Amino acid sequence: MKAIATIGTTFRTDLKVGAGLEHSLVSDEPKEDGGENAGPTAMGLLAAALGACTAATLRSYANHKGIKLDSVTVEVDASRRKPSEQAAAGEEAKATVVTKKITLQGDMTEEQRARMLEIAEKCPVNKALIQGVDLIHE
Repeated sequence: MKAIATIGTTFRTDLKVGAGLEHSLVSDEPKEDGGENAGPTAMGLLAAALGACTAATLRSYANHKGIKLDSVTVEVDASRRKPSEQAAAGEEAKATVVTKKITLQGDMTEEQRARMLEIAEKCPVNKALIQGVDLIHE
């Protein structure tokens, strides 16, 4: 997947995303941080990507297994720890904290529900966040 970000003299960032860069998005900073709040922050986009990927992974699994899944709601909060929070969390703690809450609606057994929550961890964005990536600068 390809993305191009272009920024000018403000924090508003125009994004083109997709194999052919066919999708347009805007990212910005909140007004209190000097932006115009014209779109989500980059961290907000990260949270949205994890939510979207998790929901799509669960939809795909339910379709494949014939599980009656009416809806999935994935609530994601991604934030950076402040230095004091980082110190309190300990030496091994990561600087970014992501919390995820999944709500499944549908007619499924408890076993199916538990399996769905296991499958949620297999979405590609979740895996990238857990495993890390090879970041290549050109």
